[in-house]
Amino acid sequence: MTLLSPRTAVLVGALGLLIEILAILPPVDEAAETNATMHYSQHGVLFTGGLLMGLALRDLLVAGRR
Repeated sequence: MTLLSPRTAVLVGALGLLIEILAILPPVDEAAETNATMHYSQHGVLFTGGLLMGLALRDLLVAGRR
């Protein structure tokens, strides 16, 4: 299993954070309240952002222990 370089891991984590922030902005959140498909898509986007941040944190922790 190959790990991301620390720089790439930070960028992936920042991308995940940006995705999370964009998904909960008021215009997107209001649209998700009125449309069921948008609501469940928002859940998927939040999951994806969390997954990216988790992968980045894992790789940073492993790189820090070396």
